[in-house]
Amino acid sequence: MTFLPLHETINRWIDEAYIPQQPHAMLKISSRMACCNLTALAGIADSYPVGDGLAYAGYQETPCEAVSALVTYRKELPAHRSGALTFRFESEADDQDGFEVLLVSSWISDEDIGIQMVVVAAVPEAHIAHWLAFEQECYRIASSAITFRDKVYIVGGADDTFDATVAWEDVYLPVDLKNNIMQDVDAFFEKGVAIYQRLKINPFRKLLLAGVPGTGKTMLCSALARWAQTKDRFVIYVSGSNQYGAKFWKIHQALDMAAESDLPTIVIVEELDAYLDEESKAQLLNVLDGSETPVNPKGTIMIATTNHPEIIDNRVLKRPGRLDRIFIIPELDDENSAEEMLRAYLGEDWRDEHRVIVPDLLGKPAAFIREVALSALTVAAYQDMDGLPVETLQASLESLEKQIEAKDDFLTAHKRTSIGLLAQARRNGSR
Repeated sequence: MTFLPLHETINRWIDEAYIPQQPHAMLKISSRMACCNLTALAGIADSYPVGDGLAYAGYQETPCEAVSALVTYRKELPAHRSGALTFRFESEADDQDGFEVLLVSSWISDEDIGIQMVVVAAVPEAHIAHWLAFEQECYRIASSAITFRDKVYIVGGADDTFDATVAWEDVYLPVDLKNNIMQDVDAFFEKGVAIYQRLKINPFRKLLLAGVPGTGKTMLCSALARWAQTKDRFVIYVSGSNQYGAKFWKIHQALDMAAESDLPTIVIVEELDAYLDEESKAQLLNVLDGSETPVNPKGTIMIATTNHPEIIDNRVLKRPGRLDRIFIIPELDDENSAEEMLRAYLGEDWRDEHRVIVPDLLGKPAAFIREVALSALTVAAYQDMDGLPVETLQASLESLEKQIEAKDDFLTAHKRTSIGLLAQARRNGSR
């Protein structure tokens, strides 16, 4: 069947089998494929408002003789569903009647237009604007793109947002802390999921990695993701980097994907505090409680990070069960760890005399040590030095310390003073 006959078949079925049973005047309109996108539908918030006090209330499959129900898959995840779906919209305040929209869709292969999806919606005439608002939300979520990179699914960001490239042995943390994190994750999948199920608890575990910027939380997440891949775990990274920013629906979409995968899954959410705006906080609390978390029988563990635990609501931090474990990722506080990290970054250029700067690295984050090493190596290479003199390494350390002090002094001095173009505009205006 080609495009036009299929379109006519769908319209005829709607006219004969559906519209006569409806109490309202109905219009048939072409609709977006996004309304049949199962990932988009999973990402729409419960009770999503469509205007005038009306809100989305879910959908259900509807028998339809005109088309076949079919779920297509993309990279092993359900993508689109053809057939008939009935969408429900209800009054948020119970002060008006709700309405329903019937959506009928089917795939077609045509020599002229290729493979396309025909999508027709039957909408109450009085609610066209409400349906279009819902349709736009479906399109927004579907177009946010779920990308796939190095066995990691990335929700809501470009495919270079996250890389699972760090080896576990290249993570530099206090030994006990490093072992505790790995044991928590591995034990959950190996033994914990069965225990959760026996106790009739959703096998969903939540860990928070908290620490100042630069302590290696992203590196730790990368290493855990790479380790998970060696164990055939499913890895999803939630990104806040696209035009929509850090929005709760991205986390919900990732958890839906985890449940659909039917595989042991790690969901990584960096900067959890960014998702705790007033709009999303209640929804996120319900997910952390488990009351609105899609069930993955093989187990899902969410690993979140934050640079600012003080921003996170006490209802998240201090209520048992919302976060099962909080691991504090410290700045380096022992010389052995600092030396080990410096050796790793200097590689074959390491000399025993470089050990002299190690005491000055204590209390610094991992990113500081990396920059000291990289800057020194770059200067040595640029000046064609024979190896890396300790003086060059010391100069790199001192330069970075002065830079940080200057930045802190600058921010303190201008804390209450406008700077940049705004200040210039104010000065010009006062002349």
